[in-house]
Amino acid sequence: MPNILPITAASNHSPAARVVRPQGGHFAGIDALRACAAVAVVLLHACVPYANPAMAGLSWSVQDSPSESITAIFWAIEIVIMPIFLVVAGFFAARSMAYRGAWFTATQRIRRLGWPLLLTVVFLLPIEFYTWMLGWLAEGQVSVSHVRRMKFEGGIDRNLWGLSHLWFLQYLMMYVLVLAAVWTSLTRRSAAQIGRIALPMCFVVAVVSLTMRPEVVWGFQHSFLPVVSKWFYSGAFFAAGALWYRLDPELDDVRDCGSRLMGPGILLTIAAVCTGTWWLGVVGDPVQWMNGGWAGVDPVVQSDRFAGGLPVTSLIVRSSLAVMSVAAASLMTFALMGVSLANINRLGRVMKSLAGASFMIYLLHHPVVGLAHIAAKFALPGVSPVIKVALVTGLGVSAGWSVSWLASCRRRRLAERTKAEEPTRSIEFPRPSEVASTQKRAA
Repeated sequence: MPNILPITAASNHSPAARVVRPQGGHFAGIDALRACAAVAVVLLHACVPYANPAMAGLSWSVQDSPSESITAIFWAIEIVIMPIFLVVAGFFAARSMAYRGAWFTATQRIRRLGWPLLLTVVFLLPIEFYTWMLGWLAEGQVSVSHVRRMKFEGGIDRNLWGLSHLWFLQYLMMYVLVLAAVWTSLTRRSAAQIGRIALPMCFVVAVVSLTMRPEVVWGFQHSFLPVVSKWFYSGAFFAAGALWYRLDPELDDVRDCGSRLMGPGILLTIAAVCTGTWWLGVVGDPVQWMNGGWAGVDPVVQSDRFAGGLPVTSLIVRSSLAVMSVAAASLMTFALMGVSLANINRLGRVMKSLAGASFMIYLLHHPVVGLAHIAAKFALPGVSPVIKVALVTGLGVSAGWSVSWLASCRRRRLAERTKAEEPTRSIEFPRPSEVASTQKRAA
């Protein structure tokens, strides 16, 4: 990546463009944050069988003994984790477009994300399906004939079919294409327009999406095609990252303010987790609303459950939970980015390796975690859920990390072999007779 930004964050109201100081192009703190976030995703999925209330509509390999501490960890990560990835992805997509051009960046991103998505859908999702079937067979939820025919009873497979954790790649490719399409228009916007209009609109879109469909965060939406509410909610955070690049291309403001945002972010996250888990506990049987979403629940039916004198499914209650959740996600995302940038200037060997393996960890961990949950439930029935979560998380991270390490070793060996096989080129000096003949022709 070049050492000097070729784009200026100019204001439409200023005759001169804002001068951007040179930048090395590498944010060690963000790399560290992405590495830790990849581990947090594995931890999130490792907590699934022990969360109570669980994520409504989420089909998992097994269900195990619930734990209050793990439930709190699960929902705290769930609120924050995807906004971190989306804001960072939006910021660096915009940064790349500023360097290389919008459509060149979009083409590169599609190629980089599309092939892994295609390969994992073809090879990994079938493995994941049969891993889940193994757990359901062990728990007695299905029979061998059901698995063989892929036909299930009682709607148990309602949220089984879809891209699983790979939805993020599908959505991200779509967001990059949209950003490329509007990039020229975005570069013409002033800082005032972005700060006063565009960024608040991102917050509003996320709140409205979550109000109408709380299952975007507090439930599970699974499909092979993008879900509209989830697409807009996630897109709001991606857009916020892209817009933030136009305001703060070197993340100086985030670096300076991160520590001040951490306290309010933690308090809001605790409040959102407490409110959300309470709300899930009283909202009713998930089967009644997962087909149409909570927004379609009749308040009269739920009139025996109140919050502040209002039915828990009312618009006011749902919008309050949405505002709290989006605010917590936003504050924690920028707080963690700022603290990471302020405190990490260089990656150590382990963190550098983990950061390099983060994408592979994300791709491969899901079936490993599901299989480890089955083994933990039936082989370690009396072990604490906390220990099981730690073991499963370690296995999930190790699987992707090991594959990434092996791949890097193979690339290094191939590079060394290619270098060794290259013929040594020597410089031949002209012979005296050739020099004399050349001088005669010149004369």
